[in-house]
Amino acid sequence: MAEFNMTPKYHGFCYSAPNGDILGPNPHRRVRLASTSKLITTLMAIEKLGLDYEYTTSFYYDGENLHIKGDNDPVMSKRKLFFLISQLNNLGITKIKNLTFDKEFKVFSMVEDIAHSEKRPSIELTTKSLKDYFTVSEWNLLKTAYEKFITETPQEVIDELQIRTSLEDIQLSVDSISHVDKNPLKEENLKTYEMISPIIAKYLKIMNIDSNNYIADQVFDKIGGEKEYKKYIEKLVADKFGDYKSLREEFDKKEDNFAFYTGSGLNTTRNGQRVDNYATCAIMVELMKVLDEKLDSITREMQEVVAVPGVDGGTFKTRLNTPRLARSIVAKTGTLKHTSTLLGKVSAEQGDLFFGMFHQMAGWKGNAKIVQNMMVSELLDNYGGPKKFEYKKEFFFPASAPLK
Repeated sequence: MAEFNMTPKYHGFCYSAPNGDILGPNPHRRVRLASTSKLITTLMAIEKLGLDYEYTTSFYYDGENLHIKGDNDPVMSKRKLFFLISQLNNLGITKIKNLTFDKEFKVFSMVEDIAHSEKRPSIELTTKSLKDYFTVSEWNLLKTAYEKFITETPQEVIDELQIRTSLEDIQLSVDSISHVDKNPLKEENLKTYEMISPIIAKYLKIMNIDSNNYIADQVFDKIGGEKEYKKYIEKLVADKFGDYKSLREEFDKKEDNFAFYTGSGLNTTRNGQRVDNYATCAIMVELMKVLDEKLDSITREMQEVVAVPGVDGGTFKTRLNTPRLARSIVAKTGTLKHTSTLLGKVSAEQGDLFFGMFHQMAGWKGNAKIVQNMMVSELLDNYGGPKKFEYKKEFFFPASAPLK
């Protein structure tokens, strides 16, 4: 690393060889995690919810008023809202007197468009989004957006989900919109509908391809946040390493062995001070192995939820994307002010290897990324070269079935 002006002692690199040994320099050094945290959010979501979990948003309609009961679905996006409006029209709902929603229904219409957003959900944002989208007569830019939405959606998806393709067939108006603590509509004569999300595996996949912060932090909150991560990872560290304080380096004496303050890896504040997710390379590689074992135990594969360089694009659009490397790596990048990271698994002829690279540095991160790319390629070469796996990228749509 010296040739790239990077002092090895400030960085953590390690990998788990096919026999399970953790090898490499500084595996137990304290490192900031940045967006590689999202792979641990992936593991926690599978542990707490299951890979096939579906978010269910419920709608209650009494003939003129509509109440929405949310399920903290993190992808209430522009495409999802267009889909919903089309569905309401299919059900004959074109005029709403009072539209109400509870605290579990959250809209961030740009969630699919701005992956690196630091936006947090709010009642005000949800209210404004519903007003803008549910008042079709005032659409201006949204008309163009709807036409683009139809053009970019495969015909088989349009047919299967019964999406209206012509703006002339879209009508919707609403008189008032408000947040409520509970459903204000009387139970008698209520019609009830459900909007089912894709399985969470598909959300985790786009979260990891594009490094979507909003999705990651919403999943983090839903599955219990800091407390649940701490409980789960503490047990793993104790089981794998015993007294880890005797191994770790560059920690303050009273610090925990790790901390996950966010599901995305974004920094946040505690007592007015900036805090970042941190752990060690060895802990992160062990967590990757657990994720792989968990998926294998249910006959699923890592590429279902983690980005595949050379195929998926996203944060790997311009790196590790050569024909030689394509379909031999699953990984997650991470970049913050002082940090450039890479965590993943390579498929080599002599076996699978799990690796972590955590570069702690200020300024330009380009050197770190060059070094990471070189080290991944070298790791594959040292174990017989790439062994490619089957994988084809799928089209993602944020709903799975018509309202029912």
